[in-house]
Amino acid sequence: MRTEYCGQLRLSHVGQQVTLCGWVNRRRDLGSLIFIDMRDREGIVQVFFDPDRADALKLASELRNEFCIQVTGTVRARDEKNINRDMATGEIEVLASSLTIINRADVLPLDSNHVNTEEARLKYRYLDLRRPEMAQRLKTRAKITSLVRRFMDDHGFLDIETPMLTKATPEGAR
Repeated sequence: MRTEYCGQLRLSHVGQQVTLCGWVNRRRDLGSLIFIDMRDREGIVQVFFDPDRADALKLASELRNEFCIQVTGTVRARDEKNINRDMATGEIEVLASSLTIINRADVLPLDSNHVNTEEARLKYRYLDLRRPEMAQRLKTRAKITSLVRRFMDDHGFLDIETPMLTKATPEGAR
């Protein structure tokens, strides 16, 4: 299904055809041209829809933030004036040849492109985990947990999960 991750594309991929899967992070419609920032677990890459591919361009006009999509296209280097030094993938873009909408998304209560209140972030934790800062924290925590488990296992410790030893209270406190 996927040949590369969005955030791992670099100049070394120029000229290669790639298939990417991810979410629409942002869409910019310039009339006859549409650009999207496509996001996956590794980062963001810009995808460009050319008017010469009318079917993909028409479908791209329907895209909204957080749509889950698959794009096949060719990696190309950006012109010097269009390089985005703030992005790891800022030297390249993907010229889309085909687009598949895997799943459409309703408008979400949290906007990943704007600051949200702490109350909203707590209420919609499952969406907040998509933010790069939160995703990085999860990755770090997983690595630390893995290292601790590996260390304990290497030193002969057993990881035993025990059942609750006390009766649950109706209020939910333990």
